[in-house]
Amino acid sequence: MRFDLELLDFVDCDKDLNKLALSASDRDLTWDEFKNEVDAFKSEILKYNLPKGHPVVIYGHKEAKFLVSIVACMSLGLPYIPVDTIYPKERLQKIINIVNSALLIDTIDDTLGFNKKNINTTYYLDDPIIYIIFTSGSTGEPKGVQITQNSILDFNKWLDTDFKFSNDSVFMNQAPFSFDLSVYELIGFLSFGGTIVLNSRELLENHIEFFERLKKYSCNTWVSTPSFISKYLLSSEFTSNDIKSLQTFLFCGEVLPATTAKRILNSFPSSKVLNTYGPTEATVAITLIDITPAVIEKYSKSLPVGYVKENTVINLLDKDSENVGEIEIVGDNVSIGYFKNEELNAQKFQAKYEKKSFRTGDFGYFEDDMLFFANRKDELIKLHGFRIELGEIDKEFTNNKNINESITIPLKRGTEVVKLITFIITNTHIDIEELKKEISQILPYYMIPSDIIVLDKFPYNTNHKIDKNQLIEIYRGL
Repeated sequence: MRFDLELLDFVDCDKDLNKLALSASDRDLTWDEFKNEVDAFKSEILKYNLPKGHPVVIYGHKEAKFLVSIVACMSLGLPYIPVDTIYPKERLQKIINIVNSALLIDTIDDTLGFNKKNINTTYYLDDPIIYIIFTSGSTGEPKGVQITQNSILDFNKWLDTDFKFSNDSVFMNQAPFSFDLSVYELIGFLSFGGTIVLNSRELLENHIEFFERLKKYSCNTWVSTPSFISKYLLSSEFTSNDIKSLQTFLFCGEVLPATTAKRILNSFPSSKVLNTYGPTEATVAITLIDITPAVIEKYSKSLPVGYVKENTVINLLDKDSENVGEIEIVGDNVSIGYFKNEELNAQKFQAKYEKKSFRTGDFGYFEDDMLFFANRKDELIKLHGFRIELGEIDKEFTNNKNINESITIPLKRGTEVVKLITFIITNTHIDIEELKKEISQILPYYMIPSDIIVLDKFPYNTNHKIDKNQLIEIYRGL
């Protein structure tokens, strides 16, 4: 059995209905049990007479009911809006107010909240919206990225042709459902009839329990940000000898350092390390490459994010003398825009091509027909009149065999950058003054950070990306 994304319903394709569909934080469900729970919950939702296209907010974490709710909403033509418990209740309420949702599904308390006055609010389209994921906005207000069925179908076709997922795929889910990285596992397990293993924040803090869970369910496909895996790579128990099932490591959401890829391949020599790139606005990702030892050797300073997927075009706008330009994405996978935010839509989503396009704010360049990520607008700074790419500094730090990770941030006074601070994680004691001398032999003087801070671990935000604001607070508290 699997879920047909075109029909938005279950189809029988596997006689073994007792095969595990999902393992959540609270219980396991076979495909038969999963389908029955979805059908029963659809009947419950239908009692509220919501018009097609009416957005439904789902609040929770890694409970089985969260997935049941997602698929029930998809089947009924109701866009789902995932809000994880990592966010405060104030953000939950703000999102409910923005979309005027009449129905709130709380998967923790297993309750339904209904607000009748919002029931007439509907946004139905010929190409129905499947989900709306709210990301942080520069104005402080969350912005809702709307992804439609055609974009999901385009993404799913790519998973089938290039990733070769199957009904034997067992996905390790780390990301909250409010982070679009989780769509890899969600669509993968649904459309191919595989298995998804959800892992709560509490479980992930205990690496012994986490490793045992990976082994118990024979997870073969790891999906996360690069920074998430780094802490586990330091464990002697995270190897192919101990966790034999892991075959594929799939990354998105951050730059994949060559050192991280090397460590994975050293610990899991027969595995695949897949690097991808893409914003939420382009349905998860648009590029793919298998990072082999040969790729690492050739592009050790900056790994490629990959070849552009079929049916998608990348334009580089306003290129500089080194052919680095802002990444613009054109294709069926591009969002129809932010929810009720016409001013921002006019800036970011252009109507100048036959297909939808999106200006990412990311910079990149092509080499050997592959896309390389250069930086974001906010990672390209000027200090004392010099243009500096912060990623270049971090690459040089991590070239040091004693440094596992590095992140450089600008300290500002108002809008002016006054100095650079580099935070590092080391695998042994390191002399900071000697390190500065070493770096000064490689980088120009204006790129040498004023301070180098050694940390045991980096703070992470709700999407498990490195929290730069928290790093600034740590520095100010020293």
